[in-house]
Amino acid sequence: MPTHQGLSVFIIDDNEMTRGLLRVIIQGEQYDVVGDAGTAESAQLRLRSQRADIICLDVQLPDGDGLDLLNWIRAKQPKAAVLMVTASTERSTVEQALRNGAKGYIVKPFNPGTVMNTLDKIAGQIKAARAAERPA
Repeated sequence: MPTHQGLSVFIIDDNEMTRGLLRVIIQGEQYDVVGDAGTAESAQLRLRSQRADIICLDVQLPDGDGLDLLNWIRAKQPKAAVLMVTASTERSTVEQALRNGAKGYIVKPFNPGTVMNTLDKIAGQIKAARAAERPA
């Protein structure tokens, strides 16, 4: 049985092809892609009722800044781990994302191995946090 079975993933990216590619890479025994959004507004609407363990988030969205959306996600779903998946390589953007609570940062174009390795690392952190929350 996979270690991280049952972790849900939500994808936010303005590029439909990127969302589809991430879905194909991620969906499987270890992770369940529970939804996606192409804009900040649609992401906020969906995430008001949809919970996710991991949220893949682009920095550049047509109607907003992914870093602002990261702050919104951290406020609304504090237990969700956010993985930035973006073409932005600006040091200030990377630092701000990590400072604001992102658990990882992948630069596009990405390869499936990098995506899965990073997700597995984040999943390990989620598992450890959940184990620490359980009463002894």
